[in-house]
Amino acid sequence: MVPRAVIYARISVTSEESVSIERQLEAARQYAAARGWEVAAVFTDEGISATHNSPEARSGWSALLRYDQPYDFVVVWKIDRVARRITDFWDAVKTLQGRDRALVSIGDNLDMSSTVGQIVAGVLAGFAQMEAEAISSRVAAARRHLLQNGRLPGGTVPYGWRAVPNPDGAGKVLAQDPERIEYVREAADRVRGGATLYSVVQWLDEVEAPLPRASQSRRREGSGWSYTTLERLLRNPVLAGMVSFNPGNSSKMRGSEVLRDENGLPVVDPAVAIMTPSEWRAMVAALDANDTGRAKPHALRAKTSALLSGLVWCGHCEDSEGHPVRMHRGTTQGRESYSCPRCHQTISRIQDYVVEQFLWAKGEHVRWTPVREVYESGAAVLPEIEARLDELDAAIRDAPDRDARRRLQEQQDALLDLRDEKRAEAPRTELRYEDAGFFAEAWAEAEGVEAQRAVLDDALERITVVRGRTGRGLDKSRLTFSWRHPDQVGPLEDPSQEELAAWAED
Repeated sequence: MVPRAVIYARISVTSEESVSIERQLEAARQYAAARGWEVAAVFTDEGISATHNSPEARSGWSALLRYDQPYDFVVVWKIDRVARRITDFWDAVKTLQGRDRALVSIGDNLDMSSTVGQIVAGVLAGFAQMEAEAISSRVAAARRHLLQNGRLPGGTVPYGWRAVPNPDGAGKVLAQDPERIEYVREAADRVRGGATLYSVVQWLDEVEAPLPRASQSRRREGSGWSYTTLERLLRNPVLAGMVSFNPGNSSKMRGSEVLRDENGLPVVDPAVAIMTPSEWRAMVAALDANDTGRAKPHALRAKTSALLSGLVWCGHCEDSEGHPVRMHRGTTQGRESYSCPRCHQTISRIQDYVVEQFLWAKGEHVRWTPVREVYESGAAVLPEIEARLDELDAAIRDAPDRDARRRLQEQQDALLDLRDEKRAEAPRTELRYEDAGFFAEAWAEAEGVEAQRAVLDDALERITVVRGRTGRGLDKSRLTFSWRHPDQVGPLEDPSQEELAAWAED
Protein backbone atom coordinates (compact mmCIF):
# COMPACT_ATOMS: atom_id res chain seq x y z
CA MET A 1 0.00 0.00 0.00
CA VAL A 2 1.38 3.42 -1.00
CA PRO A 3 2.09 5.65 2.05
CA ARG A 4 -0.05 8.77 2.17
CA ALA A 5 0.94 12.20 3.48
CA VAL A 6 -0.67 15.56 4.12
CA ILE A 7 1.25 18.82 3.78
CA TYR A 8 1.10 21.73 6.23
CA ALA A 9 2.53 25.19 5.49
CA ARG A 10 2.44 28.40 7.53
CA ILE A 11 3.78 31.92 7.26
CA SER A 12 3.27 34.88 9.57
CA VAL A 13 4.76 37.82 7.65
CA THR A 14 5.84 37.78 4.02
CA SER A 15 9.32 39.22 3.44
CA GLU A 16 12.38 38.56 1.31
CA GLU A 17 13.84 36.36 4.03
CA SER A 18 10.71 34.28 4.58
CA VAL A 19 9.85 31.09 2.75
CA SER A 20 6.54 31.62 0.96
CA ILE A 21 3.61 29.24 1.20
CA GLU A 22 4.12 28.28 -2.44
CA ARG A 23 7.80 27.39 -1.91
CA GLN A 24 6.96 25.35 1.18
CA LEU A 25 4.28 23.40 -0.69
CA GLU A 26 6.50 22.82 -3.72
CA ALA A 27 9.35 21.49 -1.56
CA ALA A 28 6.96 19.23 0.36
CA ARG A 29 5.46 17.79 -2.84
CA GLN A 30 8.93 17.08 -4.23
CA TYR A 31 9.93 15.43 -0.94
CA ALA A 32 6.84 13.20 -0.99
CA ALA A 33 7.28 12.30 -4.68
CA ALA A 34 10.93 11.32 -4.11
CA ARG A 35 9.79 8.79 -1.50
CA GLY A 36 6.82 7.50 -3.45
CA TRP A 37 4.26 9.00 -1.07
CA GLU A 38 0.82 10.06 -2.22
CA VAL A 39 -0.18 13.60 -1.18
CA ALA A 40 -3.68 13.27 0.26
CA ALA A 41 -4.37 16.90 1.21
CA VAL A 42 -2.79 20.32 1.77
CA PHE A 43 -3.47 22.67 4.71
CA THR A 44 -2.15 26.21 5.14
CA ASP A 45 -2.19 29.11 7.62
CA GLU A 46 -1.21 32.43 6.07
CA GLY A 47 -0.56 35.55 8.14
CA ILE A 48 -0.75 33.58 11.41
CA SER A 49 1.96 33.88 14.07
CA ALA A 50 3.10 30.68 15.79
CA THR A 51 4.32 32.69 18.78
CA HIS A 52 0.87 34.00 19.63
CA ASN A 53 -1.30 31.17 18.25
CA SER A 54 -1.03 27.53 19.27
CA PRO A 55 -1.48 24.97 16.47
CA GLU A 56 -5.04 24.13 17.59
CA ALA A 57 -5.95 27.83 17.45
CA ARG A 58 -5.16 28.02 13.72
CA SER A 59 -7.82 27.16 11.16
CA GLY A 60 -5.41 25.30 8.85
CA TRP A 61 -3.96 23.01 11.51
CA SER A 62 -7.42 22.45 13.03
CA ALA A 63 -8.69 21.41 9.60
CA LEU A 64 -5.75 18.99 9.35
CA LEU A 65 -6.74 17.38 12.66
CA ARG A 66 -10.35 17.07 11.49
CA TYR A 67 -9.31 15.46 8.19
CA ASP A 68 -10.79 11.97 8.41
CA GLN A 69 -9.13 10.28 5.42
CA PRO A 70 -6.22 7.85 6.03
CA TYR A 71 -2.64 9.18 5.93
CA ASP A 72 0.70 8.33 7.55
CA PHE A 73 2.83 11.49 7.59
CA VAL A 74 2.49 15.25 8.09
CA VAL A 75 5.15 16.98 5.99
CA VAL A 76 6.32 20.51 6.91
CA TRP A 77 9.12 22.77 5.69
CA LYS A 78 10.63 23.17 9.18
CA ILE A 79 9.35 22.40 12.66
CA ASP A 80 8.97 26.12 13.45
CA ARG A 81 6.12 26.08 10.88
CA VAL A 82 4.21 23.96 13.42
CA ALA A 83 5.14 25.82 16.62
CA ARG A 84 7.63 28.25 18.12
CA ARG A 85 7.01 27.19 21.70
CA ILE A 86 8.22 23.85 23.04
CA THR A 87 4.96 23.05 24.84
CA ASP A 88 2.91 23.79 21.71
CA PHE A 89 5.24 21.66 19.61
CA TRP A 90 5.04 18.61 21.86
CA ASP A 91 1.26 18.96 22.20
CA ALA A 92 1.00 18.83 18.40
CA VAL A 93 3.38 15.86 18.17
CA LYS A 94 1.50 13.89 20.85
CA THR A 95 -1.80 14.54 19.08
CA LEU A 96 -0.38 13.11 15.84
CA GLN A 97 1.23 10.17 17.64
CA GLY A 98 -2.10 9.34 19.25
CA ARG A 99 -3.43 8.90 15.73
CA ASP A 100 -0.43 6.82 14.54
CA ARG A 101 0.89 9.62 12.34
CA ALA A 102 4.42 11.00 12.20
CA LEU A 103 5.70 14.54 11.64
CA VAL A 104 8.37 14.98 8.96
CA SER A 105 10.43 18.19 8.63
CA ILE A 106 12.17 18.76 5.29
CA GLY A 107 14.54 21.59 6.20
CA ASP A 108 15.57 19.92 9.45
CA ASN A 109 15.96 16.48 7.78
CA LEU A 110 13.85 15.08 10.59
CA ASP A 111 11.49 12.10 10.83
CA MET A 112 9.55 11.98 14.10
CA SER A 113 8.69 8.30 13.63
CA SER A 114 12.04 7.38 15.27
CA THR A 115 13.27 7.98 18.83
CA VAL A 116 16.37 9.81 17.56
CA GLY A 117 14.15 12.06 15.48
CA GLN A 118 12.08 12.95 18.52
CA ILE A 119 15.19 13.85 20.55
CA VAL A 120 16.57 16.06 17.78
CA ALA A 121 13.14 17.64 17.30
CA GLY A 122 13.03 18.63 20.97
CA VAL A 123 16.37 20.42 20.64
CA LEU A 124 15.28 22.20 17.45
CA ALA A 125 11.97 23.23 19.03
CA GLY A 126 13.95 24.78 21.89
CA PHE A 127 16.04 26.80 19.43
CA ALA A 128 12.86 27.90 17.61
CA GLN A 129 11.45 29.21 20.89
CA MET A 130 14.74 30.99 21.69
CA GLU A 131 14.68 32.63 18.24
CA ALA A 132 11.07 33.78 18.70
CA GLU A 133 11.87 35.24 22.13
CA ALA A 134 14.97 36.97 20.75
CA ILE A 135 12.93 38.55 17.94
CA SER A 136 10.31 39.71 20.43
CA SER A 137 13.01 41.23 22.68
CA ARG A 138 14.65 43.07 19.78
CA VAL A 139 11.31 44.51 18.64
CA ALA A 140 10.46 45.66 22.18
CA ALA A 141 13.91 47.21 22.66
CA ALA A 142 13.69 49.06 19.34
CA ARG A 143 10.23 50.36 20.23
CA ARG A 144 11.39 51.56 23.65
CA HIS A 145 14.41 53.31 22.10
CA LEU A 146 12.22 55.20 19.62
CA LEU A 147 9.72 56.21 22.29
CA GLN A 148 12.41 57.39 24.71
CA ASN A 149 13.73 59.66 21.98
CA GLY A 150 10.28 61.09 21.30
CA ARG A 151 9.85 59.33 17.96
CA LEU A 152 6.85 57.39 16.71
CA PRO A 153 7.50 53.65 16.34
CA GLY A 154 4.64 53.27 13.86
CA GLY A 155 1.06 52.16 14.29
CA THR A 156 -2.14 54.19 14.47
CA VAL A 157 -1.85 57.87 15.38
CA PRO A 158 -4.37 58.81 18.12
CA TYR A 159 -7.37 60.92 17.13
CA GLY A 160 -6.61 64.61 17.71
CA TRP A 161 -2.91 64.22 16.96
CA ARG A 162 -0.84 63.74 13.82
CA ALA A 163 2.61 62.51 12.81
CA VAL A 164 5.01 65.28 11.72
CA PRO A 165 8.69 65.20 10.68
CA ASN A 166 11.10 65.08 13.60
CA PRO A 167 12.71 68.55 13.84
CA ASP A 168 15.73 67.06 15.61
CA GLY A 169 16.56 64.27 13.19
CA ALA A 170 15.18 61.22 11.41
CA GLY A 171 11.71 59.77 11.78
CA LYS A 172 8.45 61.34 12.89
CA VAL A 173 7.10 62.69 16.16
CA LEU A 174 3.63 63.30 17.58
CA ALA A 175 1.99 66.74 17.45
CA GLN A 176 -1.50 68.09 18.08
CA ASP A 177 -3.81 68.22 15.07
CA PRO A 178 -5.30 71.75 15.07
CA GLU A 179 -8.41 70.57 13.17
CA ARG A 180 -9.37 67.91 15.74
CA ILE A 181 -7.67 68.58 19.06
CA GLU A 182 -10.37 71.02 20.21
CA TYR A 183 -13.03 68.31 19.88
CA VAL A 184 -10.92 66.05 22.12
CA ARG A 185 -10.32 68.86 24.62
CA GLU A 186 -14.03 69.76 24.81
CA ALA A 187 -15.11 66.11 25.13
CA ALA A 188 -12.66 65.56 27.99
CA ASP A 189 -13.77 68.77 29.73
CA ARG A 190 -17.43 67.71 29.49
CA VAL A 191 -16.74 64.27 30.98
CA ARG A 192 -14.61 65.75 33.76
CA GLY A 193 -17.48 68.15 34.45
CA GLY A 194 -19.88 65.25 35.06
CA ALA A 195 -21.44 64.77 31.62
CA THR A 196 -22.24 61.21 30.53
CA LEU A 197 -20.40 59.63 27.63
CA TYR A 198 -23.70 59.24 25.81
CA SER A 199 -24.41 62.98 26.00
CA VAL A 200 -20.91 63.73 24.70
CA VAL A 201 -21.47 61.32 21.80
CA GLN A 202 -24.65 63.22 20.94
CA TRP A 203 -22.76 66.54 21.10
CA LEU A 204 -20.01 65.25 18.78
CA ASP A 205 -22.66 64.20 16.25
CA GLU A 206 -24.50 67.52 16.55
CA VAL A 207 -21.37 69.56 15.80
CA GLU A 208 -20.39 67.01 13.09
CA ALA A 209 -16.97 66.36 14.59
CA PRO A 210 -14.78 64.42 12.12
CA LEU A 211 -14.77 60.71 12.83
CA PRO A 212 -11.59 58.72 13.43
CA ARG A 213 -10.30 57.21 10.23
CA ALA A 214 -11.32 53.67 11.24
CA SER A 215 -14.91 54.85 11.88
CA GLN A 216 -15.47 57.04 8.81
CA SER A 217 -17.48 54.34 7.03
CA ARG A 218 -20.18 54.65 9.70
CA ARG A 219 -20.89 58.26 8.72
CA ARG A 220 -21.36 57.17 5.12
CA GLU A 221 -23.85 54.60 6.39
CA GLY A 222 -25.82 57.26 8.25
CA SER A 223 -24.45 56.81 11.79
CA GLY A 224 -21.78 58.75 13.63
CA TRP A 225 -19.74 58.59 16.81
CA SER A 226 -20.08 55.55 19.03
CA TYR A 227 -19.96 55.14 22.79
CA THR A 228 -16.99 52.73 22.54
CA THR A 229 -14.95 54.98 20.22
CA LEU A 230 -15.25 57.95 22.58
CA GLU A 231 -14.40 55.88 25.66
CA ARG A 232 -11.24 54.47 24.06
CA LEU A 233 -10.21 57.96 22.98
CA LEU A 234 -10.53 59.37 26.51
CA ARG A 235 -8.68 56.43 28.06
CA ASN A 236 -5.61 57.02 25.88
CA PRO A 237 -2.74 58.42 28.04
CA VAL A 238 -1.67 60.65 25.15
CA LEU A 239 -4.22 63.16 26.51
CA ALA A 240 -1.76 63.71 29.38
CA GLY A 241 1.31 63.71 27.11
CA MET A 242 2.21 60.13 28.04
CA VAL A 243 2.90 57.28 25.65
CA SER A 244 1.39 53.79 25.91
CA PHE A 245 3.99 51.06 26.26
CA ASN A 246 3.28 47.32 26.39
CA PRO A 247 -0.47 47.82 26.94
CA GLY A 248 -2.70 45.06 28.29
CA ASN A 249 -4.90 42.89 26.11
CA SER A 250 -8.32 43.89 27.45
CA SER A 251 -9.94 47.07 26.19
CA LYS A 252 -10.33 48.42 29.72
CA MET A 253 -6.60 48.03 30.49
CA ARG A 254 -5.30 49.13 27.11
CA GLY A 255 -3.12 52.21 27.57
CA SER A 256 -2.83 51.97 31.36
CA GLU A 257 0.88 51.07 31.12
CA VAL A 258 2.98 54.00 29.93
CA LEU A 259 6.62 54.65 29.12
CA ARG A 260 8.60 55.43 32.30
CA ASP A 261 12.05 56.85 33.02
CA GLU A 262 14.81 55.26 35.09
CA ASN A 263 13.07 56.38 38.29
CA GLY A 264 9.79 54.73 37.31
CA LEU A 265 8.03 58.04 36.64
CA PRO A 266 5.91 58.52 33.48
CA VAL A 267 7.65 60.27 30.59
CA VAL A 268 5.48 63.32 29.78
CA ASP A 269 5.66 65.55 26.69
CA PRO A 270 3.99 68.89 27.61
CA ALA A 271 3.76 69.90 23.95
CA VAL A 272 1.50 66.91 23.28
CA ALA A 273 -0.62 67.00 26.47
CA ILE A 274 -4.01 68.69 26.88
CA MET A 275 -4.24 67.92 30.64
CA THR A 276 -1.98 66.86 33.49
CA PRO A 277 -1.40 63.18 34.33
CA SER A 278 -3.32 63.54 37.61
CA GLU A 279 -6.32 65.04 35.78
CA TRP A 280 -6.26 62.22 33.24
CA ARG A 281 -6.08 59.51 35.91
CA ALA A 282 -9.00 61.09 37.78
CA MET A 283 -11.04 61.06 34.56
CA VAL A 284 -10.15 57.40 33.90
CA ALA A 285 -11.13 56.51 37.48
CA ALA A 286 -14.52 58.17 36.90
CA LEU A 287 -14.94 56.17 33.68
CA ASP A 288 -14.11 52.96 35.56
CA ALA A 289 -16.70 53.78 38.23
CA ASN A 290 -19.36 54.22 35.56
CA ASP A 291 -18.31 51.24 33.43
CA THR A 292 -21.32 49.09 34.30
CA GLY A 293 -24.34 48.02 32.31
CA ARG A 294 -26.62 50.08 34.55
CA ALA A 295 -24.55 53.22 33.97
CA LYS A 296 -24.89 52.97 30.19
CA PRO A 297 -27.94 53.93 28.14
CA HIS A 298 -30.32 51.01 27.76
CA ALA A 299 -29.80 50.90 23.99
CA LEU A 300 -26.03 50.51 24.45
CA ARG A 301 -25.99 47.78 27.08
CA ALA A 302 -24.70 44.38 26.04
CA LYS A 303 -27.56 42.19 24.89
CA THR A 304 -27.84 38.47 24.43
CA SER A 305 -30.44 36.69 22.38
CA ALA A 306 -31.98 33.32 23.20
CA LEU A 307 -32.28 32.48 19.49
CA LEU A 308 -29.37 29.98 19.53
CA SER A 309 -29.50 29.04 23.21
CA GLY A 310 -29.16 25.27 23.59
CA LEU A 311 -28.15 24.76 19.95
CA VAL A 312 -24.39 25.44 20.31
CA TRP A 313 -22.23 22.48 21.44
CA CYS A 314 -18.50 22.00 22.03
CA GLY A 315 -16.79 19.73 19.52
CA HIS A 316 -14.02 18.72 21.93
CA CYS A 317 -15.58 17.95 25.32
CA GLU A 318 -17.84 15.28 26.79
CA ASP A 319 -19.51 15.01 30.19
CA SER A 320 -19.06 12.15 32.66
CA GLU A 321 -21.59 10.04 30.75
CA GLY A 322 -19.92 10.59 27.38
CA HIS A 323 -22.45 13.10 26.09
CA PRO A 324 -21.40 16.30 24.25
CA VAL A 325 -21.17 19.48 26.32
CA ARG A 326 -23.51 22.37 25.57
CA MET A 327 -21.83 25.80 25.38
CA HIS A 328 -23.13 28.58 27.63
CA ARG A 329 -24.45 31.88 26.34
CA GLY A 330 -22.91 35.13 27.63
CA THR A 331 -20.99 38.20 26.51
CA THR A 332 -17.34 38.83 25.64
CA GLN A 333 -16.23 42.48 25.48
CA GLY A 334 -19.84 43.52 25.00
CA ARG A 335 -20.55 40.98 22.24
CA GLU A 336 -22.80 37.96 22.55
CA SER A 337 -20.68 34.83 22.80
CA TYR A 338 -20.81 31.13 23.63
CA SER A 339 -18.21 29.40 25.81
CA CYS A 340 -17.57 25.80 26.83
CA PRO A 341 -17.69 25.30 30.63
CA ARG A 342 -14.97 22.62 30.38
CA CYS A 343 -12.30 23.67 27.85
CA HIS A 344 -13.35 27.36 27.94
CA GLN A 345 -13.15 27.83 24.18
CA THR A 346 -15.24 30.87 23.20
CA ILE A 347 -16.83 32.02 19.98
CA SER A 348 -18.77 35.22 19.32
CA ARG A 349 -20.65 36.99 16.53
CA ILE A 350 -22.19 33.80 15.16
CA GLN A 351 -25.92 34.58 15.15
CA ASP A 352 -25.99 36.52 11.86
CA TYR A 353 -23.88 33.85 10.17
CA VAL A 354 -26.11 31.04 11.47
CA VAL A 355 -29.23 32.78 10.14
CA GLU A 356 -27.49 33.35 6.81
CA GLN A 357 -26.56 29.65 6.53
CA PHE A 358 -30.05 28.58 7.61
CA LEU A 359 -31.74 30.64 4.88
CA TRP A 360 -29.18 29.49 2.30
CA ALA A 361 -29.46 25.79 3.17
CA LYS A 362 -33.15 25.53 4.04
CA GLY A 363 -34.87 28.68 2.80
CA GLU A 364 -36.39 26.99 -0.27
CA HIS A 365 -37.30 23.79 1.58
CA VAL A 366 -40.84 23.06 2.67
CA ARG A 367 -41.28 23.36 6.40
CA TRP A 368 -43.06 20.17 7.41
CA THR A 369 -44.20 20.78 10.97
CA PRO A 370 -45.21 17.82 13.18
CA VAL A 371 -48.76 17.81 14.53
CA ARG A 372 -49.70 15.30 17.23
CA GLU A 373 -53.36 14.42 17.51
CA VAL A 374 -54.50 12.62 20.66
CA TYR A 375 -57.47 10.29 20.43
CA GLU A 376 -58.89 9.43 23.81
CA SER A 377 -60.20 6.05 22.55
CA GLY A 378 -62.52 4.71 25.26
CA ALA A 379 -62.36 7.91 27.24
CA ALA A 380 -64.28 9.67 24.49
CA VAL A 381 -67.48 7.70 25.27
CA LEU A 382 -67.20 7.84 29.07
CA PRO A 383 -69.37 10.98 29.39
CA GLU A 384 -72.17 9.26 27.47
CA ILE A 385 -71.89 6.13 29.64
CA GLU A 386 -72.06 8.23 32.82
CA ALA A 387 -75.09 10.08 31.54
CA ARG A 388 -76.85 6.80 30.68
CA LEU A 389 -76.04 5.36 34.13
CA ASP A 390 -77.66 8.40 35.75
CA GLU A 391 -80.77 7.85 33.63
CA LEU A 392 -80.89 4.16 34.61
CA ASP A 393 -80.63 5.04 38.31
CA ALA A 394 -83.70 7.22 37.98
CA ALA A 395 -85.52 4.62 35.87
CA ILE A 396 -84.80 1.82 38.37
CA ARG A 397 -86.25 3.89 41.20
CA ASP A 398 -89.40 4.54 39.18
CA ALA A 399 -89.76 1.01 37.71
CA PRO A 400 -93.45 -0.10 37.75
CA ASP A 401 -92.69 -3.75 38.61
CA ARG A 402 -89.99 -6.25 39.52
CA ASP A 403 -89.39 -7.50 35.96
CA ALA A 404 -88.88 -3.99 34.61
CA ARG A 405 -86.48 -3.21 37.48
CA ARG A 406 -84.49 -6.41 36.74
CA ARG A 407 -84.12 -5.56 33.04
CA LEU A 408 -82.92 -2.05 33.88
CA GLN A 409 -80.42 -3.41 36.42
CA GLU A 410 -79.03 -5.79 33.79
CA GLN A 411 -78.46 -2.83 31.47
CA GLN A 412 -76.83 -0.97 34.33
CA ASP A 413 -74.46 -3.88 35.09
CA ALA A 414 -73.47 -4.11 31.43
CA LEU A 415 -72.77 -0.37 31.29
CA LEU A 416 -70.67 -0.54 34.47
CA ASP A 417 -68.54 -3.29 32.90
CA LEU A 418 -68.21 -1.21 29.72
CA ARG A 419 -67.19 1.84 31.76
CA ASP A 420 -64.39 -0.12 33.46
CA GLU A 421 -63.23 -1.41 30.10
CA LYS A 422 -63.12 2.06 28.52
CA ARG A 423 -61.34 3.54 31.50
CA ALA A 424 -58.58 0.94 31.06
CA GLU A 425 -57.98 1.87 27.42
CA ALA A 426 -54.93 4.18 26.89
CA PRO A 427 -55.29 7.30 24.75
CA ARG A 428 -54.04 6.91 21.16
CA THR A 429 -51.66 9.45 19.64
CA GLU A 430 -51.20 9.92 15.91
CA LEU A 431 -48.40 12.00 14.37
CA ARG A 432 -48.86 13.72 11.06
CA TYR A 433 -46.99 16.46 9.22
CA GLU A 434 -48.48 19.63 7.83
CA ASP A 435 -47.09 21.76 5.03
CA ALA A 436 -46.35 25.13 6.69
CA GLY A 437 -44.88 26.77 3.57
CA PHE A 438 -41.23 27.44 2.83
CA PHE A 439 -38.74 28.09 5.63
CA ALA A 440 -37.82 31.49 4.16
CA GLU A 441 -41.48 32.58 4.25
CA ALA A 442 -41.93 31.32 7.81
CA TRP A 443 -38.78 33.16 8.93
CA ALA A 444 -39.93 36.43 7.33
CA GLU A 445 -43.31 36.17 9.07
CA ALA A 446 -41.90 35.19 12.49
CA GLU A 447 -42.18 38.00 15.02
CA GLY A 448 -39.95 37.84 18.07
CA VAL A 449 -37.26 35.44 19.20
CA GLU A 450 -39.67 32.68 20.27
CA ALA A 451 -41.33 32.52 16.85
CA GLN A 452 -37.96 32.59 15.07
CA ARG A 453 -36.61 29.85 17.32
CA ALA A 454 -39.63 27.65 16.51
CA VAL A 455 -38.82 27.98 12.79
CA LEU A 456 -35.11 27.32 13.39
CA ASP A 457 -35.83 24.23 15.52
CA ASP A 458 -37.68 22.61 12.61
CA ALA A 459 -34.53 22.85 10.46
CA LEU A 460 -31.46 22.83 12.72
CA GLU A 461 -30.53 20.14 15.22
CA ARG A 462 -27.25 21.56 16.56
CA ILE A 463 -24.15 23.66 15.85
CA THR A 464 -20.81 22.09 16.78
CA VAL A 465 -17.90 24.45 17.51
CA VAL A 466 -14.20 23.54 17.48
CA ARG A 467 -11.15 25.59 18.36
CA GLY A 468 -9.65 27.71 15.61
CA ARG A 469 -8.35 31.13 14.71
CA THR A 470 -9.17 33.93 17.13
CA GLY A 471 -9.11 37.67 16.58
CA ARG A 472 -11.02 39.95 14.27
CA GLY A 473 -13.85 38.43 12.32
CA LEU A 474 -15.53 35.05 12.61
CA ASP A 475 -13.57 31.93 11.70
CA LYS A 476 -16.41 30.15 9.89
CA SER A 477 -14.44 26.90 9.64
CA ARG A 478 -14.99 26.41 13.39
CA LEU A 479 -18.73 25.77 12.92
CA THR A 480 -20.40 22.58 11.71
CA PHE A 481 -24.17 22.53 11.16
CA SER A 482 -26.28 19.42 11.79
CA TRP A 483 -29.52 19.86 9.86
CA ARG A 484 -32.70 17.93 10.42
CA HIS A 485 -33.49 15.73 7.40
CA PRO A 486 -30.27 16.69 5.54
CA ASP A 487 -31.32 14.65 2.49
CA GLN A 488 -33.96 17.23 1.60
CA VAL A 489 -32.88 19.16 -1.48
CA GLY A 490 -35.24 21.88 -2.64
CA PRO A 491 -39.00 22.05 -2.13
CA LEU A 492 -40.94 18.83 -1.59
CA GLU A 493 -44.46 18.09 -2.76
CA ASP A 494 -45.56 15.48 -0.23
CA PRO A 495 -43.49 13.23 2.02
CA SER A 496 -43.78 9.51 1.46
CA GLN A 497 -45.15 7.21 4.14
CA GLU A 498 -41.61 5.89 4.71
CA GLU A 499 -40.34 9.45 5.27
CA LEU A 500 -43.17 10.19 7.67
CA ALA A 501 -42.41 7.03 9.62
CA ALA A 502 -38.69 7.90 9.80
CA TRP A 503 -39.44 11.45 10.94
CA ALA A 504 -41.85 10.18 13.58
CA GLU A 505 -39.07 8.01 15.01
CA ASP A 506 -36.81 11.09 15.23
